Amino acid sequence: MREPRDRPGEIALVEGSVPPGVGLMELIAESDVVFYMAGTSTPESANLDPGASIANHIVPAAAVLDLMCDTPTRRIVVASSGGTVYGAATEFPTPEDHPTRPISLHGHHSLTIERYARFFAERHGFEPVILRYSNPYGPGQLARRGQGVIAAWSQALARGEPLRIFGDPATRRDFIYIDDLVSATVDAGLIAPADTYNVGSGEASSLEEDIELLTSAAGLEGAQVVRVGERGVDVPMTQLECGRLSGVIDWTPRVALPEGIRASLDWMRELPYRRGN
Repeated sequence: MREPRDRPGEIALVEGSVPPGVGLMELIAESDVVFYMAGTSTPESANLDPGASIANHIVPAAAVLDLMCDTPTRRIVVASSGGTVYGAATEFPTPEDHPTRPISLHGHHSLTIERYARFFAERHGFEPVILRYSNPYGPGQLARRGQGVIAAWSQALARGEPLRIFGDPATRRDFIYIDDLVSATVDAGLIAPADTYNVGSGEASSLEEDIELLTSAAGLEGAQVVRVGERGVDVPMTQLECGRLSGVIDWTPRVALPEGIRASLDWMRELPYRRGN
């Protein structure tokens, strides 16, 4: 394991696993803030294999929180899912105090991690900053089964393949560009009071509208679209109210969806192995 550098402005990569997280306690002890972003669960994968989702999503988070108990570090940022914890919301934009009624195990598992963080806050004086992300997208996101529809569609266009829509094309999503998500995460981790915050664009667009934006960015008049049956894990609409976060860190999303989609497609097109030739 390579030792972290102590010179300001540098980032040291330390590779390991959680759990058992050999050496992780020492790294936590040296840090002021833990940004916990680990986990491999998606709404689709959690429903297909609940046990694996628990093992790969909940257990690592609990392990990190437990390790923190033996360090002086008390501040932790926990990545959660604003797209699933509210379930079929009845208020839009959806605020943080909206009832949480997940329709997927992934949403339930995300809430479980949030509750673990609050439990450790009560018992051990932790300062958890829980961030409920909407739908992140942007350059660097590869197409992944069950997650990242803009990445999946960008890859399909780059390969000349049809675009797949699960369920109703009128389904609406709140997409947050990666640069905006990162800036919100860093600022929240450094200065936001311990609390739960939504992180999204605050706007919602339909899947049909998203395809139109993507094909326009690609210089096409249209694309071949394949309708696929509905998945029981997909909520009909996601649109997050993010005023609580904006009020404490003076943050607002800067990248509009058309600009972000164009950047995502351009990045995907620069990957030769994604073109299928």
